[in-house]
Amino acid sequence: MKKAIYIFLLSALPILSQAQHILTAENNMMRPEDEIVKQQVDYKDPGRAGQNVLWNFGELNLQNEAYRLTYSEDRNGQIRGTEHNTRYYYRLSGDTLLQTGYENPTTLSIDEQPEILMVFPVYYGDSTFGYFNANGRYSERLHISAMGTLCGYADAYGMMILPNGDTMKNVLRIRSVKTFAETMKSLKRGNKQPKTFVSTDSINSRLQNDSVLFEIETFRWYAKGYRYPIFETVNTITKTQDSIQKFFNVAFFYPPQEHYYLEDDPENLAELDSLNSSNDSSSNSNDSSNNSGNADWGIFTYNIHPNPVYNVLSLEYYAEKPSDVIITLYDAQRHLLYNKSINNSSGVYNVTINMGGYVTGSYFLKIYNGHETFDEVIIKY
Repeated sequence: MKKAIYIFLLSALPILSQAQHILTAENNMMRPEDEIVKQQVDYKDPGRAGQNVLWNFGELNLQNEAYRLTYSEDRNGQIRGTEHNTRYYYRLSGDTLLQTGYENPTTLSIDEQPEILMVFPVYYGDSTFGYFNANGRYSERLHISAMGTLCGYADAYGMMILPNGDTMKNVLRIRSVKTFAETMKSLKRGNKQPKTFVSTDSINSRLQNDSVLFEIETFRWYAKGYRYPIFETVNTITKTQDSIQKFFNVAFFYPPQEHYYLEDDPENLAELDSLNSSNDSSSNSNDSSNNSGNADWGIFTYNIHPNPVYNVLSLEYYAEKPSDVIITLYDAQRHLLYNKSINNSSGVYNVTINMGGYVTGSYFLKIYNGHETFDEVIIKY
């Protein structure tokens, strides 16, 4: 495959546009022969949901720069995505993107009731929900089965600072939560497991009564003009009746200049050309209609994490123009616990609040930028 690199990167923090990014099958469905590169970086909490969110991934360290993701098509017309020595199988049914199974050197799993990954088009605020049931084999010795639910949310949009220091605007974040119960039992050689349809009542019963459940929470950030995500985080936990334990978390940056598919992607090339033209026009115009905020004080975006919080709460914000920012924290009885003023600040700022000594419960964070107040409820564990 011929590899051409189409670079669309911004060297300075952009002005957010009112137009939100929309995911479509035409622009965001995976395609055979596409290849992209993922770089593993430090994990960082994805932060809040909502509008005009700031995602500052600009200071994350590189862990591994050589994860390749390639797509091909099998003889049944399914799309195969290959990474980490594993193949994942996908197909588009109408407007719905499904995952139908995966395989690697030790495991084969087939989703007899596929997972609903996405329903096109995807707008900010959209959500999906579905049940799935999978059966397979492990090392030709064990029969494995998994059943559960997959929930998807287009839960946030805003601007992102990338690990290489560049920025993206109009970024849409997709959050998916996969909750499932798993079973393994001996597999008699030569015996094939029958295909079975599992009712939603049976799946709900398993999720309510199994002693151990698994949950995989995945966030993917999509930018206009790019078919595949720009950033991705995965957090896996195990749940028992008495505890919730983190299993692992990981983050991946998809460097835009390493997307080796764009020369054959006219739909997204057109989007990039349109963005370039729009940026050129806006840089030569004082028309405030291009801004999502008031022209008097420019753009103000922020993020908070983690929430719920155990010890230290981080607040990051970006002020396009110099602003007098006041940050306050109150308890449930509205007693003032924290007060910080940052005068004449512009650019990206990071503020930390130590909540380790506070009692469990709800707290109220207020951010005032001189023109507008933003309110967030913080849960302390």
